[in-house]
Amino acid sequence: MDNRRTFLKKGSLALLALSTSSSLFPVRVCAKTEMTATDPKTAAVIWYSQTGNSERTGRLIAETLNKKGLNVNASDYRDFDPKAIGAYDLIVAGSPVYYYDVPENFKLWLKSLPAITGKPFASYVTFGGTGGNQHNTVCTLADLLAEKGGVPVGIETFGNMSTFAITWSYGNEERVLEYKDLPNEIAYDRMRAYAGLILDRVRQGQGIEIDKDCDFRELIKSSPSIWATKLFISDHTIDGSKCIKCGTCLKKCPVDAIDLEKNHVDTDACIACLGCVNNCPAGAVHMEFMGKEVYGYYDFLERNKLQIPLPEELRNPAGSL
Repeated sequence: MDNRRTFLKKGSLALLALSTSSSLFPVRVCAKTEMTATDPKTAAVIWYSQTGNSERTGRLIAETLNKKGLNVNASDYRDFDPKAIGAYDLIVAGSPVYYYDVPENFKLWLKSLPAITGKPFASYVTFGGTGGNQHNTVCTLADLLAEKGGVPVGIETFGNMSTFAITWSYGNEERVLEYKDLPNEIAYDRMRAYAGLILDRVRQGQGIEIDKDCDFRELIKSSPSIWATKLFISDHTIDGSKCIKCGTCLKKCPVDAIDLEKNHVDTDACIACLGCVNNCPAGAVHMEFMGKEVYGYYDFLERNKLQIPLPEELRNPAGSL
């Protein structure tokens, strides 16, 4: 373990030393074509979500757009037909911040989309606690859609209580609980306002330009941070005596790393998203981090008697999503 720590320290110092390199200079995201739809009738709100924060945000944005007269299709990206993307007048994409970046599985899906030339789009990300690199992450999300020919009309970040199970499992519950009241009604009002803002910009034909920040975490985002985390993960398996074969872990795993027939997790393919641990209703997914057992998000909520409040629209939906 000491060798691992020494290696990580040296690696981190090396990355920090590179933080003044030209690769960290701000990057501008802007439209590559003119906006073609300024009187939107339909919208697609698409998200990647593992514990519900990005989904909840997407559904509230969709409900707000629905109330403003748009016919909205709101969906997890895994349930959305990418070939249908061109049928919508406005596109909204949302994701959590994973390891300072857009999750690689969602990136790959967005890159696979057909062209959306001239279509207005907006992006949002959710992040836990104080976050990390969330502005650049939402810019990356926007850039992926701009590369497809879309016209950016908005970016936004929304905070919530962290869902990174390793944090509380390793004894840092209080750090997580500092944000137990998020999202709250103020946050939900921001989501509603964001939906209204992007719709107003579309109707005015007003695209925006977005600048990334200079942030050293751009050097350690995604793969380097995932790799460093996985160095300390061990005994990642399925406990066959607890497993109820509900298939939740299969649905949540974005890289198909789980084999329920063999109660096996392909730890090489695993991207340490913790979706299996966080969502297993039977506590059958076993994982240890530096020798301590990792327990999931819903178990954490139950242990701390927490319940995430829903916005009124999602308690009593006004329209079909």
